[in-house]
Amino acid sequence: MAITTEMLLEKMEQELAKAKQAMPAEQLREHIYAVKALCEVLLESGKAEQPLPAGPSVPKTVLKPEPLKMEDGANGDSIFDF
Repeated sequence: MAITTEMLLEKMEQELAKAKQAMPAEQLREHIYAVKALCEVLLESGKAEQPLPAGPSVPKTVLKPEPLKMEDGANGDSIFDF
C-alpha cells in the first residue's frame, strides 16, 4: 500500500485535533512531535504529488553464503578444525 500525501495530511489533521484537546503539556508535545514527523516525511520525500513508498522492501530470497574454498582443503570447513 502506498502512502499518499493526502493520507499524511489527514493524519496531521487528526494529530492536530488531538493536540487541541490535550490537557497536560506532555500530551500536547507528543501530538505536536507527531505532526512534525509527518511534515518531515513530506519534505524529505521531495515528491509532494506522488505516493510515498509504504516501507522498506524485504527481499523474497535470502542468499546463502558459500563456504570459503581452500586450495588444498586445509583445516576443513570449520574454523575449529586444526
